[in-house]
Amino acid sequence: MTSPQSIAPAWRSLALVAAWLVIVNAFALLALNRVNVRPDTAFEWMSPDIFRPQQSWDLVTLHNRWDSYWFLDVAQNGYYLRGENKQANVVFFPLYPMLVRGVGWLLGGNLPLAGWVVSSVFLALCAPLLTRLVQEFHPEIDSRRAVLFLLVFPTAFFLNAIYSESLFLFLSLAMFFAALRGRFLLAGVCCALASATRVAGLFLCVPLLIEFVQALGWRGLLTWRVGSLALAPAGAFLFFCFHWLTFGDFFLYLTVQKWWGRDFVTTMGDFAVRTRPDVANTVLELSYALISLLLTLIVFRKLRRSYGIYMLVSLGIALSSGTTFAIARYAMVLFPIYLLAARMVSWVGSSAWLIGSTLLMGLHIILFVNHYWAG
Repeated sequence: MTSPQSIAPAWRSLALVAAWLVIVNAFALLALNRVNVRPDTAFEWMSPDIFRPQQSWDLVTLHNRWDSYWFLDVAQNGYYLRGENKQANVVFFPLYPMLVRGVGWLLGGNLPLAGWVVSSVFLALCAPLLTRLVQEFHPEIDSRRAVLFLLVFPTAFFLNAIYSESLFLFLSLAMFFAALRGRFLLAGVCCALASATRVAGLFLCVPLLIEFVQALGWRGLLTWRVGSLALAPAGAFLFFCFHWLTFGDFFLYLTVQKWWGRDFVTTMGDFAVRTRPDVANTVLELSYALISLLLTLIVFRKLRRSYGIYMLVSLGIALSSGTTFAIARYAMVLFPIYLLAARMVSWVGSSAWLIGSTLLMGLHIILFVNHYWAG
């Protein structure tokens, strides 16, 4: 039975999320309406006619930027193609827009509000789940600090934007929590749902396999419990089957990703810079990529092997696309980062991490709400 002492930190983490939602959204509103900015010039493809900052006191719509439009498009119109070499919504995995559509029906068809609600609810669920995972399997770590480091990550605002980040983070945490408890069927279900949320979820089966073998040995692969591993990639498999049945191409996802500029080939042209904003953006994204890889190596040494594999595979998928675009957002869902930060002994080091991360989060909020590229 769960003791009151173990429940209290989970409730405190929920309270922290509630306070965070109020603070960051108040900041976002002020940033949108106080800062008078011109259209972003960091990339040639960002037309000022389309990506133009528009001041507004509408709290809901400021969460609707960039990929949010595509998630809402799937929720409202379903999947479609626009023709050869044209961007289309078939690369956005279905679980998040399905939830948005369902909640939108309850909210009278207001899909942007539904998206914000779905993301915020799963963020609220992430905090106590991360707390419980730390309490049960990493008792030497202060669970409150782990949640705090999550909430001040540079791209943490995406956790309450109309994006699938908070849903994927929750499913990843749930998968590991279930696997570490030896509940592999539940872990397989969580992994299947994660693979229906984004392509990185397809590869959660790798750390799940590691935990399975570590708990049951290789002989466990010869028992009925191996079915949980077979279940793990089901979400992505069914999505690709849908592509095959609807559009005649099982590998349509890979094809359309190239039309989005993710051609899985890295060239020097990917790092060519034209303007000062472009230079700053390149420096930020390369720094996030290098720091994330360094933290992955440290996680291998300091925490669980499956955590390190999870981070390495996830970053490998993001970087294999041929660009560092959005690497900070992809790294944000790698929860072992927050365990590592929370176990830092150095007061100066942990304080510097908190200060630097908080300032960068403020920068990314200003960029995001003003329709600048923010990851």
